Amino acid sequence: MIKINIKHNDQSLSMDKLTFGTGVFTAYDEKESYFLLMDKYYENFKTFDTARSYNQWLEGGENLSESILGQWMESRGNREDIILVTKGGFPDNLKLKENVKNRITREDLTYDIDTSLSFLKTDYVDIFLLHRDDETKPVEEIMPILNDFVKAGKTRFIGVSNWKKERIEQANNFALEENLAPLVISQLFFSLAQSTAEKFDDPTIVCMNDEEYNWYEQNNMPVMAYTSQAKGFFSKYNTSTLSHSNIKRFLSEENIAIAQRVKKLAEEFSISPTCVALAYLTNNKVQTSAIIGSKNLAQLEDSMSVRDILLSQAQISWLKEG
Repeated sequence: MIKINIKHNDQSLSMDKLTFGTGVFTAYDEKESYFLLMDKYYENFKTFDTARSYNQWLEGGENLSESILGQWMESRGNREDIILVTKGGFPDNLKLKENVKNRITREDLTYDIDTSLSFLKTDYVDIFLLHRDDETKPVEEIMPILNDFVKAGKTRFIGVSNWKKERIEQANNFALEENLAPLVISQLFFSLAQSTAEKFDDPTIVCMNDEEYNWYEQNNMPVMAYTSQAKGFFSKYNTSTLSHSNIKRFLSEENIAIAQRVKKLAEEFSISPTCVALAYLTNNKVQTSAIIGSKNLAQLEDSMSVRDILLSQAQISWLKEG
């Protein structure tokens, strides 16, 4: 599988098109099973995604994702082989939807990246992403903060998660003018299943749509796709096993039609519909690393089988448009 190559000045890295997402880590007493999952993934791929905020709203969940990943890397002695991505700047109380406080400040971001490095048991990450945007803050205030993290060696590259294309463009134009480190990658909801921020009931997220897609293709900016498998929608759309939230997010005439095409191609390739949905991303014209949230070895092995699947651009277009 071809990798995503990122370069700026004298720095470069090769990112896998399949990223292990650690948002599925929900309990410390399951640590050994998480270790086994990461061991299996590591046999084939090296890119891991985490965040300061993951599962902090669960009892005992604060710092869990980064802590377990850090313990695993330390126990395996493999930090230098890993492409490590983390995120900071998640708003306070966003999940509670009351007294929400944006945290895109130098103080908050410095706290986040330093705390992440401590729990990850490393002195740098490969990519540091802003987990959300604060559109009240001009990019002229934000980019120097991130640039200082690069200069200090805390991160090799910077990017954003859930930023609109207009803000990314403004930020990189300013970075170019001021000779600052640019944003090199963007993480957003991107899946063969279509959805919107309204359907997620979260106005702070950004979902891939036609306008965003065209911008990423034209500007050749890589994407990390979260909820890449649409929570298993393509295997469950015609059953009663979809959760209420995922019915709201994904169940539509358009997505059912897509799922029927996915099923047809899955039968042709003798793979799962979920694997076809991943192949749509990993073979896409927009350079995409699909983040997977595997909860067991069977799910992980199914997702990793995408490495052997090559789709043509005609098949990619057919899956989405029919």
